[in-house]
Amino acid sequence: NEMLNPGDYSLCDLSITTALSGVAQTPIQNLDGILAATIEARFAYGNGGTTAKAWVQVSPDDGTTWIDVANFAFTTSSATKIVNMSGLTPVTTAITPTDGAMADNTVQDGILASLMRVKVTTTGTYSNTILSVKVSVR
Repeated sequence: NEMLNPGDYSLCDLSITTALSGVAQTPIQNLDGILAATIEARFAYGNGGTTAKAWVQVSPDDGTTWIDVANFAFTTSSATKIVNMSGLTPVTTAITPTDGAMADNTVQDGILASLMRVKVTTTGTYSNTILSVKVSVR
């Protein structure tokens, strides 16, 4: 089986100003056959704010439920973080899925699906700050 739409996608390009609470970004669709995803989160800090969190989520049921598969947490300095996930990694112990609640800077490998998005929560008032999340799927 071959992946239908391999390539590089933007999951989030967000200028952060006011506090956000679980704001879902537009999902990438039609990732049928996805076997792997390299995800890069880039936080370009300006000033202000306290925390910024991005949960990468997948949906195995056409968007009815969303499951956290990676969390990127940032504070008040610029940083870039990268993870690589494989849909071929066995998950032999059942997990309890979360939606915008996965612990900071953690990954749940082995779970990928044809829809992927980012959910963002920030605290404090940032200015001149950008959160960018890109994914390369194959």
